[in-house]
Amino acid sequence: MQTRGKLGTAVILTLGLLMVAAAAVNFGLAQSASAPAAGTALWVETYGTMILPDRPEGTVKEIALAGARNEYVCAQLALRTEQEAEKPFTFEWTALKGPGEAAIAKEKIMLYRAADIDVTRGSNENKCKDALRARPLGKFPDALVPLYDKEGANVANSIKPEPNKTAAFWVDILIPAGTPTGQYAGSIALKTDGATLTVPVKVRVADVEIPAEATIPSMYNLRLDFKNATKYVDGYVAEALAHRLQPTQYHGSDGSMPQDLVDKFNPGGKGCFSMYVSDTQPLSDEKLQNLKKLTEHLKERKLFDQSWLQLKDEAGKEYWAGMVGVVKQIQEAMPEWKGKVLATFSSKSDSELDPYINYQVTPLRCYGNWGWTKYDGREEWVTRREKGQHLWFYVSNNQGTPYPTFDIDTPTVAFEPRVMAWAWWYEKAEGHLYWDLMFVPGWKLNPKFPPGDGQLMYPGDFTLPGAPDWVLVKEIKQPVVSRRMKIFRQGLQEWELLKLAEKKLGYDKVAPIVAEAYTCMGTKDASLPKPVWSYDEAAWDKARAAVIALLEEKK
Repeated sequence: MQTRGKLGTAVILTLGLLMVAAAAVNFGLAQSASAPAAGTALWVETYGTMILPDRPEGTVKEIALAGARNEYVCAQLALRTEQEAEKPFTFEWTALKGPGEAAIAKEKIMLYRAADIDVTRGSNENKCKDALRARPLGKFPDALVPLYDKEGANVANSIKPEPNKTAAFWVDILIPAGTPTGQYAGSIALKTDGATLTVPVKVRVADVEIPAEATIPSMYNLRLDFKNATKYVDGYVAEALAHRLQPTQYHGSDGSMPQDLVDKFNPGGKGCFSMYVSDTQPLSDEKLQNLKKLTEHLKERKLFDQSWLQLKDEAGKEYWAGMVGVVKQIQEAMPEWKGKVLATFSSKSDSELDPYINYQVTPLRCYGNWGWTKYDGREEWVTRREKGQHLWFYVSNNQGTPYPTFDIDTPTVAFEPRVMAWAWWYEKAEGHLYWDLMFVPGWKLNPKFPPGDGQLMYPGDFTLPGAPDWVLVKEIKQPVVSRRMKIFRQGLQEWELLKLAEKKLGYDKVAPIVAEAYTCMGTKDASLPKPVWSYDEAAWDKARAAVIALLEEKK
């Protein structure tokens, strides 16, 4: 099976959600019912494809997906024209009609236009060690601008494509809870200035339902000191939660954090929360009282059970003794925080601090005994779990080859963020965090870090430098989500599928499926395969299809 958009007519575009046996079935890809406009082509690519301007016309003309209830299933459309358009092109789409009176409403389908982000500084990937993941410089389609906002206003559905350059469009289809199992069909049409190009859409709803909200805890820093985010904080929070990420301000979420802001990050008392204490010296009485008030508020909001006491971030050994003192002080005043202490480390903690940390959050590069660093890996964590400890992960683009990252410039492995959640399930991690969702409040990247580090979304403010000039509005009430964040959501949905399969059959029955695509996160061990996680998108699709098949099997 070919991948990354080079799919022939004998290959089904499934995103790995169909049964394994059906993965190679020829669906007889339908062509447009009307004659195409002269020199204009519209075709389908997988969501794990990076559609660059020089991408030639593809052969897949139909979207054929399958998924579980409460999942988003995704694909991409690519548009290329040879001549200047006299009038703007526009997209229209229909509901997806299913068995009987069942349907997936039109409102559950969203289209986005990709805007380029300029990459001027390279990542830490070593081209000699990992040529397949070499990161070029240039412009990459990463910011996904919605064609319509949530209130129905036209944001970007007025398209004048640049001649002889391929443009990318993202398709999100949400399968609501309770949707009857079966085949659903509809279409997406592009109205050009010469004709209508129609792409049939088929979705098979599997007899599986994942939780509507994430069951794996997460902490993703969301800064509200930026104009658009401050003005539309509810929209920013909603968008993060819709992508199965818990927004927080962990560098400010201590006792001084306004309680109404705590509630905004956890609307309806849902989600999770980390009470961040960076102190390494004894706390003042005032601060201790503030922490007590915040603790009581978390209890009132029924958030305390899914809250953690987070200690100083990536603290070196020189701080550990002070951190132990702070933990003891807090737990003497508030015993309910015992067993709920979380800390991040970039080096292995020793016996001085270790007994007080119940939740160890490990960077990918610092986990495992595969030769990169001497740190706790699979074997050591068997013992740690027996002691009641819990494993979380965090990711940084600075970790480099061969760890999966949030790099923007990944033309050959553009599905890479999807891999992380699979790895977390395989390593039995129970949560994850990340240092920033939008470190730079603009349409550019931080020049000090690898491209995309700390930037999973962009402000909904199109007056800022670098914003696309083809939008019809200048401000929307939500962020612009990156392509990488949507691909990451796919992995997090798959984590839920894996947990359902594990609950049904046990970890040992599911792990061999994942092992077909994943060995470990990184290694210098020459005896292990290279790459240690598959760079073939189809391998992950096949694994996902196998998990769906297990879940649909009747006992």
